[in-house]
Amino acid sequence: MGFQDLSSVACIHGRFQPFHLGHVDYLSAALSQWESIVVGIAAPTPVPVSFPGVEHRNKPSANPLTYLERTLLIRACCRELGIADARIEFSPFPIDEPSLLKHYVGKSMICATTRLYAWNEEKIRRLENEGYAVVVLEKCIKQPFDGSTIRRHLMDRDPDWKDMVLPSVAELLVQWAIDDRIRDFAQVETLSGSDNYTNGGFSQK
Repeated sequence: MGFQDLSSVACIHGRFQPFHLGHVDYLSAALSQWESIVVGIAAPTPVPVSFPGVEHRNKPSANPLTYLERTLLIRACCRELGIADARIEFSPFPIDEPSLLKHYVGKSMICATTRLYAWNEEKIRRLENEGYAVVVLEKCIKQPFDGSTIRRHLMDRDPDWKDMVLPSVAELLVQWAIDDRIRDFAQVETLSGSDNYTNGGFSQK
């Protein structure tokens, strides 16, 4: 029951920059199969090397939210959906450095993922290479937007991004002025010509 038997708990994971309706679908699909879920926060610290096709993963402007802020967003989302706090725990999930995963999430835990993007296939390969059992949530539906879309709308002051997240998430993003943070990071990237972290923020979907 709960998190006492970790072998019966599943872990979902993502960068969640920010946590949007596609992620809500992912979380809901996992909760329909397991009573308790660990939400793994990918890139809890800056990503050292980007993978082809997802080079944005190590850009500050693509990672405006800190680890703590992402957990707060997801917790607010769960409360809005009526998901009990006791069903959710959080953990860093450094999928970009998979050899470190075992220090956060034991190999007895099931890793639940989707196959909506090419990056998912690479994550599955990495997890299986590290000895994790992977379950693909086939019922998850690919949304017509992703985190990059939302961040772009935020940077451009386009209010359409609010239709891509739950109201509780939108409220916090506005309160924290994440749009300004994204613009500040983007400006530094432009001036420096660098995609690497210098300070602040953290470096997925």
